[in-house]
Amino acid sequence: MADARIAFVTGAASGIGRATAKRLAAGGDVVVVADVDAAAGDAVVAEIRRGGGTAEFRAIDVALEASVTECAGRVEKELGPVAILVNSAGVLQNVADIASFSLEEHDKVWAINYRGTYLCCRAFAPRMSGRRSGTIVNISSTSALGAMPLLAYGPGKAAVQNLTAILAVELGTDNVRVNAVVPGYVLTEQMQARIDAGKRDPRSMRLHSALGRMVTPENVADGIHFLCSDAASSITGIALPIDAGYLAAVTYLHHPGLAGIHPRREDRAPVA
Repeated sequence: MADARIAFVTGAASGIGRATAKRLAAGGDVVVVADVDAAAGDAVVAEIRRGGGTAEFRAIDVALEASVTECAGRVEKELGPVAILVNSAGVLQNVADIASFSLEEHDKVWAINYRGTYLCCRAFAPRMSGRRSGTIVNISSTSALGAMPLLAYGPGKAAVQNLTAILAVELGTDNVRVNAVVPGYVLTEQMQARIDAGKRDPRSMRLHSALGRMVTPENVADGIHFLCSDAASSITGIALPIDAGYLAAVTYLHHPGLAGIHPRREDRAPVA
């Protein structure tokens, strides 16, 4: 394990973060499962260890500067230099209009999704720059690229994507790469809970993609693993869609001339 990289993954107790922690560990990295949920985080660590990987849990609240600063310092002191940072901690938002959307929820979404990403980059990027080595992957969203009734989530993800490009240039001469992934509709625990509560329509999410299906957390984790690999050594400043073709399909499927020439997508058999 002498050559193993240390990967710090926030939000790693569930969803994309959990899948990413498992994928990086399967590739030989030492993974820090960083999350506010200690019980779920410990369970992910145990799962990784049962599979032969190496992982440690560290408690963190990415919305709090003191928590991020303390955790980053402790990890580097106890485990060694962090080579990979994946900022996966995040929360979803239900549809709302500006008259009904509470400022408290707005600020919570921004505090975790954008400010949490910023604080973690701020904690680890200078250390990586000093070592002239490192890679950071942030989580954007297709919601960042078009108008959706997500008043905090969409603008927050757009800010994450812009921050990614800024840091790619700022840190590039120090050999630190910064990229983002742009997931479409991902069937995480948070998304399933909203489906179960009637807040999301899974049929609509499937049909609004080129492949006719939703994305899995493992799909996103594979993309993150690639961006952290030597195969991506000249890739920085990008936002990589992992969306089952949502961005390609969303305008195509709404073209007013499509109905007469294209088979009804809902009549096709779903992809297994």
